[in-house]
Amino acid sequence: MARWGKSSGRRITPPHRPGHNTPPVPAEPCEGSYRHDDLPAPTPEKPQTEPLTKAMRAVAADAVRDLPAVAPDEEERRARLLTLTVKAPNPEIARAAVEAAATARCLVPFTCSSTDRNGAAAIARFLVWTAYPTGVVDLRRGFRRCNVDRYLMSARTGAERGLRERRNILYGTGRVLHPREYPPARVLPAPRPKRQAAATPTEIRDLMALIPRLPEALATRAQVLFDLAYGAGARPADFKTLRGNAITTTRSYGRAFSVVTLPNNAGGVRQVPVIDSAISARLLELSARVGSGLVLAPDAEFAERNIVNRISERMRDRGYPGFNIAALRNRWVLDLAERIPAAMLVQLADLVDVRVLADQRDQLRRYKPRHMITLMVEAWR
Repeated sequence: MARWGKSSGRRITPPHRPGHNTPPVPAEPCEGSYRHDDLPAPTPEKPQTEPLTKAMRAVAADAVRDLPAVAPDEEERRARLLTLTVKAPNPEIARAAVEAAATARCLVPFTCSSTDRNGAAAIARFLVWTAYPTGVVDLRRGFRRCNVDRYLMSARTGAERGLRERRNILYGTGRVLHPREYPPARVLPAPRPKRQAAATPTEIRDLMALIPRLPEALATRAQVLFDLAYGAGARPADFKTLRGNAITTTRSYGRAFSVVTLPNNAGGVRQVPVIDSAISARLLELSARVGSGLVLAPDAEFAERNIVNRISERMRDRGYPGFNIAALRNRWVLDLAERIPAAMLVQLADLVDVRVLADQRDQLRRYKPRHMITLMVEAWR
């Protein structure tokens, strides 16, 4: 059986005995040792058409936020970690992953050099994994807890102790980047709050009637918020980087549908067709008008801070109710949940779980057995 030398860390494999039909079994590395083949290679998604691929990569790249600042006294530590190398299909992805991993590792306290390098290497390999299929390394989105948990589930091929050590490394970095998502070490989880209630059909109709009565500049921005949140399920953070060229068109059933490319919370992007004909037409007109500019600030290089909140404040200053993007998005999710398969809903809405449905189950349709049988039989045809 293969084993690892305790002093040198080299792998020692005795020669295979003649007459044995079973080949030698590869050994697991010892604790603290990481190899590039620890994890199964991620399978890239099927390539899209060229225009959509470019749009997806552009949206993913625009959504990347700057890396956290490293303290001046940590620069030497970061420089040492930048000498690491990892395997990746694209050398640019490998370099970006190592750079982001070195920065992320400098956000946690230093213990010793070997632990530091092992931790940075584990982070870099994780970031390479998150770069599929867009080819963009995004430290902050990559370290959303749902993404880390999926990675750890796919890595359940080695020793339990190695998996536990990898989880500790990734969770430790995740607590720094997203402290609200990761539980503190060895602390019982607190009861979770309920999600934002979905907007009611009456609130949707009132908002649609209100927008045309607003001043022109405010009405234009409010209409963009409404169309993208209620028509495509956009989140408030999406509007900071969303550009007009992220809205494309495709033809089906004899008419044009707009397709909005949005960044996922855990990295990558999703493409959301807009079925409502009026909203779809307005979004295509918006795309033609702003081009590569930001949808809420076409003439600015960067969107103003908390731009969605600023629009809501201006509406409230005039005595109108403000925008609640989360409520509009949740109404879009609830409406979709009754019409499309769950797998498609998770993909379109970038859902990590179905708590938004569980918290508002009273608003969902109740099916009788005969309806269930009809739908299930049709689905299996």
